[in-house]
This record gives sequence, structure tokens and C-alpha cells, in this order.
Amino acid sequence: MENYYEINYEKNMQMLSQAIKYCEENLTHQEIIDVLNSDNELKKQLCLIELKYINTQEEADILIQNLTQKPGPVRETASYKVLELISNNTFCHFFQNENILNTFIKAIVDINPSVSRNTTEIIKFVDNTDYLYKKIIQEIIITLNNTELATSNHSYVQNKKNFNLYWNLEALISISDKTQPDDNLIKILNKTSLSNDYTIREKSAKAAKSYLKYDEKLKEILIRLKDDNNIYVKGLSDYLI
Repeated sequence: MENYYEINYEKNMQMLSQAIKYCEENLTHQEIIDVLNSDNELKKQLCLIELKYINTQEEADILIQNLTQKPGPVRETASYKVLELISNNTFCHFFQNENILNTFIKAIVDINPSVSRNTTEIIKFVDNTDYLYKKIIQEIIITLNNTELATSNHSYVQNKKNFNLYWNLEALISISDKTQPDDNLIKILNKTSLSNDYTIREKSAKAAKSYLKYDEKLKEILIRLKDDNNIYVKGLSDYLI
């Protein structure tokens, strides 16, 4: 039986050789789009880097298809490219329909933190932030209904739920300048601020602080957290003392 490491090494060398060949190609814009719409995941990564612009909604849709349900390196590279293009006024309007916004909602809680981080930046350039806000709130409520926030259990399932809460709260913070809190958010933060996980309490404090200018009831959450035993959580609430 062949050695696993030898097989793996050989496979990696083949991929490297193929990648070098791809790098030597001088593709047209249309050829880049065609690759992004194909199943060639290795070549996609290079084409995502080479993509400089989009001309149509169809091209934007093809790019967005690579933000979810693709291998990790493809999703990560796609998230960088979407952020680059949506932050450009010339291309921003291509990323505003509800199908694309729904993809952003999924990408917020990608298992790859780089994708999540990029997506929380991407949504700052969305016009319909009210739609995003409502969808994110819905996702958080679903997660909370299936989460024991006070538990110290560090199972995979519990960690995944905390991961979802962390990034969805971060997403709300990201669009806090364009949205206003409702009773659902206040109820959510009252729950998440009691989490046994300090990162969730930290995001709860940050969210409460971000939306405080709209609703004074959020001050109660910050007062509750100002004596938190975690320095990061406490630091976000200290200004109230």
C-alpha cells in the first residue's frame, strides 16, 4: 500500500504545477467569468484575484455564487473580491437584490472567519439595510431558541451556535449607523448579555453601545455589564460610570 504522505505530496505537487500553468495564462474578462461559472475550483481562485470589474447583473450573480457552498479557499477569495467591488461606487448597484442579500446572510456565519469578517464589511455597502436587519434578527432568534446561553458546555454544537451569535451580532453592529433597534433586538441583547461565553457578552455590550443613541433602554444592558469579570466586556461599558 502506498504511503499516505507520499500520495498527498504528489497530489500537492500536481496542483502546484497546474496552478503555475494557470498563472501563465492571459485570460480575457469573459474567460475569467466563464471559469467563475465552472467547477474548476483551483482556477477559480486565480480568476477571482484577476477579476477587475463586472459589466452586468449576471456577472455579479456568478461572482456571488462563489461566496457560499464552495471550497473554503474559493469562498474566502470571493469574499475579498466582493468587498473590493461593492465598495466601489461603479459596481455597488450590482449587489443589491434580495437573492444576493440572502447570500450575504449565509456568508455572515461562514465556518471560515475570514469570510465572516469580510461579509460584515460587505453589508456596510448594502442599500436595503432594513431587510438585512430583519433577516439577521430572525437568524439570531432561531439560534437563541436552540441555545443554552448559561451552559459551560463546549461541545461542537454549542460552539457553532455561539459562533453564529457572535458574527450575527457583529453584523448588526456593522449596520448600526443605518438601522434602528426594535424590541426584538433589546430582548436579544438582554439574553445574550447573560451568556457564559465572554465573547458573546462582549458583542452584546458593543451592540448595545452602538444602538444606544436610538434607545436609552439599552443603557440597562451596559450598566449590567460594567462590572463584568472580563476586561473587554467591562471596557465597553466603563464609559457609563
